[in-house]
Amino acid sequence: MISPALAHIGEHDGAHPARRRRSLARRTAGTISGAVRELLENEELASSDGVLQRLDPRMRLATVLVFAVTASFLHSIPMLAVLIVLTAALAAVSHVPLASFTGKVWASAGFFGLLLAAPAMTAWISPGPVLVPLGPASITLPGVLIATRLVLRVAAGAGIGLLVVWTTRWSDLLGALTSLRVPDVVVATLAMTQQQIVSLMRTVENIHLARESRMLSAGSTAENRVWVVDRMAFVARKSLKTADDVYDAMLARGFSGAWPSIRRFHLTSHDWLWLAACLVVCAATLGLDRMVVR
Repeated sequence: MISPALAHIGEHDGAHPARRRRSLARRTAGTISGAVRELLENEELASSDGVLQRLDPRMRLATVLVFAVTASFLHSIPMLAVLIVLTAALAAVSHVPLASFTGKVWASAGFFGLLLAAPAMTAWISPGPVLVPLGPASITLPGVLIATRLVLRVAAGAGIGLLVVWTTRWSDLLGALTSLRVPDVVVATLAMTQQQIVSLMRTVENIHLARESRMLSAGSTAENRVWVVDRMAFVARKSLKTADDVYDAMLARGFSGAWPSIRRFHLTSHDWLWLAACLVVCAATLGLDRMVVR
């Protein structure tokens, strides 16, 4: 018979590491499952009755183009901030969760924009008054202004792009690209990439759940590292094979390179009024930007 003391030791010293290891696998699988669930929730968001959802998908793509071009021509930081605020307001009236939208924009576009702009902050590239003395890598005031401008431009462009993707069904987005004479190979590649990503995410989730359900011990760090590398190679081989099989199946069913769409788009007066309003707002923003710069 096991004494209470020994049972207590076995419970905390032996079972806890394995349980901690399994919970890590469970969190990994849960994260992947959450990403897939988010893709499905985007379809529900695209079906809601928001401002952008009422527009023709081609007009939404035109909105991305107009805002991106405007952001590339803006020079003043306040006007770039105004453009970002307009994008956030557009997200709010399109029933997009502002917290999730803002977090994703700044976690991706803001981070990579700052990473790209970091060298421009140094005195080696942007000489001027020094804010943080670090020798040749000292951070200067002109460098900070340049980096801030670049980060805001990237955030503004990425924000409107993410907003349009969230408020548009993937099939409608592909159909809009096709109707705008985007090359068929580009549209087909985007369609197959999206489907492959979802399929592979499900595969990785099932791999983690299967390993957790069959593990009797936590395993050593070296064993876990070997397992992770082996599974990465397995997923890479599976993705290549699946892509070949899917393409062969598409060819066998008459695929000729064009991505078909059963929906026919029709531009209405509401769409044209929206485009005119976007052009007026962007032109006014550019005009105010020139006044601020002077």
